[in-house]
Amino acid sequence: MYQGQLNTEQIQQLIKPLVVSGIYKNETSALNEIVIEFVKNKLKDYNTIAEKFELKYKNGFNEFTANIKNTASIAEEDDWMEWKAAMEMKVAWSETLKTMMQNANQH
Repeated sequence: MYQGQLNTEQIQQLIKPLVVSGIYKNETSALNEIVIEFVKNKLKDYNTIAEKFELKYKNGFNEFTANIKNTASIAEEDDWMEWKAAMEMKVAWSETLKTMMQNANQH
């Protein structure tokens, strides 16, 4: 639909039907809620990845890391890297969500 960066007018065109229909009271609340839901979904995705590894290895990340130190197979190393990335992204998305929620409450 849109290629490259969206400008303010394009964003308003995307949001306007949500305001006109009465779903949201204004463009700012619509955009805030949509972005917050997006961030929550990203956080959920990374939680799912971490939970997958917790179930697979029946351990948390730190315990798994200690258990495979100096003995990891290539598959375990691959899982460790994916798990570590998921853990880091969980922190980043959690911090983003916290900031956004604080900002939303101030408006």
